[in-house]
Amino acid sequence: MTVRYYWGKPKDIIRWYLRGTLYLSAQSRQSYIEKTGADPGNLPRLLKLLDNLDELFDSVDTDSIAVLCLRYVELLSIAETTKRTGLLAYQITAKTGKVMKKAKEIIAKA
Repeated sequence: MTVRYYWGKPKDIIRWYLRGTLYLSAQSRQSYIEKTGADPGNLPRLLKLLDNLDELFDSVDTDSIAVLCLRYVELLSIAETTKRTGLLAYQITAKTGKVMKKAKEIIAKA
């Protein structure tokens, strides 16, 4: 039996969603900097992460990235995330920690 996905494979959906969110954030920040002359801050690091998003997805499992997105995009606490996912608190911390560690490594190269 073939598994079919209506919107695409979960890994691809999360990748596209995260890429779109990072792109809109970077574009908004860039526009603000141009209008106000503000300091670029972490914009170069955000762009570096956006450019290397595939490296992040290839080195971290999709479930970890999905939990991270769920937590931070919806601004959930660990307790709320445990209710929605059925994972234990330490599992959520471990999964989000893996993604954040890899993202920090990519950003550090910027």
